[in-house]
Amino acid sequence: MKVRRRLVAVSLLLAVEATAFALLVTESVMDAIVAAGLTCVSLWLHLVLHECGHLVVAKLLRLPVIAVRVAPFNGWRNEVSVRPSPSMTALPLRMVLFYLGGPLANLCAATALVIASASTGTALTRLTLLGAAFVGALLGLTNLVPGRSTHSDGHNLLRWLRAPAAAREGLRAGYYQEEVVRALRAVARAGGDVHRVGIQARDGSDPLLALAAYQQRLSAGHTQSADLVEEAERLAALARAGGTDPAAAAAIGQMLSLQFGMWYLYAAVVTGAPVERREVREISELARIAVRTQPRALSARIVMSLAHLLNQRPEDARSLLLDVRPGAEPRDLCAVALLLRAAAESYLGNHAEADHLLRAAGGYPQLAQLVAAIRAADPAPPMFAPAPMAGA
Repeated sequence: MKVRRRLVAVSLLLAVEATAFALLVTESVMDAIVAAGLTCVSLWLHLVLHECGHLVVAKLLRLPVIAVRVAPFNGWRNEVSVRPSPSMTALPLRMVLFYLGGPLANLCAATALVIASASTGTALTRLTLLGAAFVGALLGLTNLVPGRSTHSDGHNLLRWLRAPAAAREGLRAGYYQEEVVRALRAVARAGGDVHRVGIQARDGSDPLLALAAYQQRLSAGHTQSADLVEEAERLAALARAGGTDPAAAAAIGQMLSLQFGMWYLYAAVVTGAPVERREVREISELARIAVRTQPRALSARIVMSLAHLLNQRPEDARSLLLDVRPGAEPRDLCAVALLLRAAAESYLGNHAEADHLLRAAGGYPQLAQLVAAIRAADPAPPMFAPAPMAGA
């Protein structure tokens, strides 16, 4: 609704200014109204042309297009979304050209309208074409101005021009986050079994409501990093509290240990930043809380195996997942289990088995690349930083 109101306000302001200018030039009220109306209509046409510019460039550069939203008349955000591979060749150049596509389409259209206005004989037509050219040029130039919004062409242009390596890594991290959220959803679905076994979680219990709210914000991506960590710490305290229902505590333990454990794994392997030993202990504690209620559940074994892997105990991580077979149900959880076992096999030097598990897992390409990086490293990257020496 905010976007729609803003667009309507811009259109009204443009109509008033265009009418006043047209009246000054033509000295005819009717001609002024007609010229102003056509100028306003050109705004909507330039919005469509802008997205068409992005779409044409994406197709020419073979950037995978996943969504096209062009609805200028109802006020929804117009956009062309692409999903390039982080390893795509010349990716920074492709992305710069993609984000330039929309503004350049507007600027080219504006230039063509100015040229066309010079060959027309009537003042009304000339004024209308110049007004439409002004709108197109204004739209193209304002989109090139860097803004705070991640949807701004200028913002994304600057990001890919100023720090292409960081932008590529941000793309890879974003895809990895999607896989983490997907794994968390699979654990949440499996967690329904935990709630039905042993002590039943009471309807409306505060820990489960807090966990549901946390999952929703995490999936929607609306929570900032600092807020996310603060909320996670409150949930962890609930899981440790003696009065918390064991099933609810197990659900929280599974969620947090998988979420942060996967990111600790990413930090250690991809960014070369092993986590602090204290953080690994916290993950292990949460995983043990998850295992208490239903120790043989696959979701519980996955988080415990991840904790063992972060503790650099690959034998224990491997042993928990030896019975998981490719193609078994639930597929999402089995794929995560196979990839974690592949990581453990890599640490143990069983490279042929690790390769077999990588091929069999499927479904999590970013996590598979992470495990492949462990497989290729010699020696394997450390999971946690060594404790500082006393007196250092």
